[in-house]
Amino acid sequence: MKLGILGAGSMGSMHFDCYKGIPNIEVSAIYTRSSEKAKILTKKLGVKVVTDFDEIINDKTIDAVDICLPTYLHKRHVISALQADKHVFCETPIAFDLDEAIEMQEIAKKKKKIFMIALLMRNVAEYGTVKEIIDSNELGKPLTFRAYRFSKPYPTDHYSEPVIELLNFDFDFMNWTFGLPKSIIANRIVKEECHEYNAIILKYANGLLGLAETSNIMPESFPFSVGIRVICDKGAIETFFTLDKKGFPDFTTIKYPSQGNPEELHFEPINPYEEECKLFVESVNKGQENTLLSAQAAVDAITICLKAKEALEKGREVFIG
Repeated sequence: MKLGILGAGSMGSMHFDCYKGIPNIEVSAIYTRSSEKAKILTKKLGVKVVTDFDEIINDKTIDAVDICLPTYLHKRHVISALQADKHVFCETPIAFDLDEAIEMQEIAKKKKKIFMIALLMRNVAEYGTVKEIIDSNELGKPLTFRAYRFSKPYPTDHYSEPVIELLNFDFDFMNWTFGLPKSIIANRIVKEECHEYNAIILKYANGLLGLAETSNIMPESFPFSVGIRVICDKGAIETFFTLDKKGFPDFTTIKYPSQGNPEELHFEPINPYEEECKLFVESVNKGQENTLLSAQAAVDAITICLKAKEALEKGREVFIG
């Protein structure tokens, strides 16, 4: 299988390294918008690097593309690849606009091509274990949860406000674990345009109540921090991490039974980026999409993001569906 990567930033480089460890996959070309970066990467990686993405789209020997471009560029490149009969693996968020997300999904169905989204948290072992324990009913019925994702300020020329750019990952995990909420209430503190703190309350039909917090106004000295705690009627579980100085997550996962002592859970190190790339390659080789990273799940996640944004802007409860 031959693959092209669109985007040569940190995520494109990460995916390139991941594919090197997967058998029977060849990265034939990488697209970057920078001619200077193209020269550097050609020497560094030993692979063809182009500045015109049509060179990859029109190459009939390339079976699939991995799109690691900023979200606002997804629609154009996803649709171009699908129309050229290529399978597509796309970074998250799938889009900033729900209609764009659905359009990409519909074209993939029409062209009968694999279209999968990098829903990262589904391949993070610690988060997967939280879902497994909730699903097993070991701790009983979930009553409430709190999820958070805090960041120092990031550039907003290519990225969206935190309710979309950051919480998209957490809303997807919530949808995967608890299903879609019935309504959302939200409030925020705005420091400046696209730099704010958000508090999102999610209400579910079964009585579950969730709080999602996000912020990109943390001080420069504050490490990128992510976590979730779920309280059930027979115990609780939480997992959380901060990025260390090398950019790697330092996870802590603790299970709290209703009786006895807390239990810290430990995991073999797994690269979730490599796991999601493997799932895409396996899906293309089998000709059957792995639903774990489905476009529909990505559409559901951006739906909740946009409903939360609406609740923030209108200052009232917003209903889903």
